[in-house]
Amino acid sequence: MKYRVWFLLAILLSPMALADILWMDNGDRLTGTIEEITDEQVRIALPYSSPVTVKREAVKRWRIEKQDKPKPTVKTGITLRALTTQDDKRAWLWTGSSDLNVRLRHNEKQTNNVNLKAETEVANLDWRYSLNGEYIYETANNVTNKHEYQLKPMLDFFFDQHWFVRSSIDYDYQMLDANYLNLSYASGPGYRFWNDKKRRLELITQVGLERTYLRPAAYDESIIADIFDDRIINYPLLNLGWDYRQPVILWSESIEIFSKGGYKRYLAQPSPYVTREQSIQGSLGLRYYFNDHLRLSWSSELDWEDARLDDQDIHQQLAGKEWRHLISLGASF
Repeated sequence: MKYRVWFLLAILLSPMALADILWMDNGDRLTGTIEEITDEQVRIALPYSSPVTVKREAVKRWRIEKQDKPKPTVKTGITLRALTTQDDKRAWLWTGSSDLNVRLRHNEKQTNNVNLKAETEVANLDWRYSLNGEYIYETANNVTNKHEYQLKPMLDFFFDQHWFVRSSIDYDYQMLDANYLNLSYASGPGYRFWNDKKRRLELITQVGLERTYLRPAAYDESIIADIFDDRIINYPLLNLGWDYRQPVILWSESIEIFSKGGYKRYLAQPSPYVTREQSIQGSLGLRYYFNDHLRLSWSSELDWEDARLDDQDIHQQLAGKEWRHLISLGASF
């Protein structure tokens, strides 16, 4: 019995009890001493064999027991974790980014404006919390013609490495328009093809409700009251979303291709005069990274809605298609 006690104490007090750990995407776990972390690979010395080198993209997460060990050399976010835990489900990853955009807008006329985008994400193996925001202030001929801000909080619960369910709120406040607020609630399943430190591809299907709020003065003083029974208009909807990013090496430079957006199909019409069929909001672009954090982006955004007014002899298109081209200077962590 005494020998067993000494044996257990030797194990608990051995260097292995304070070892570094690599969690792999395939579920394996390597325990030893992490010697090097680069953009392409991680080298770990194992206690009973020579050092092993694995590809960086195959590593899901790591734990470095002593903080004077090698640090990551690419943008991996800030890992929130207790150094004493060995449960990967309690390891959190916090990332974020912001972009200052110069927008060139092409529709009936050309206008230029500056807007700010920001997003942050906190995730572990089971949960992910995201918040996206945008502030827009636009002028043309020294006249303000657009002033709005958007917020979109999202909560994802993962059943496994691929399937998850998302609940989201989309808040869009427009200070100058008669329909000053659009508020959407949606929930539904999503599928993640891959998601690591550099790549992501996710498809999401949601059903929900979009509520459009009209200003009381505009509702009482215009023909809107003859078209809608209330100044709060409800639209049941089906939303199909995507989120994609992929790094490429072009002329020995680090380039990232990205695309993000959603397609909405409105399932019911609250007014016999106004019909909202469908809409698309999406972006496609490239990011060039100067270093691990600072980046320059170019993107093209599409904002398109199929809506029309039908009243006896009046047949009028209420919304159209708008392309926006953005040059952005941003940072990420």
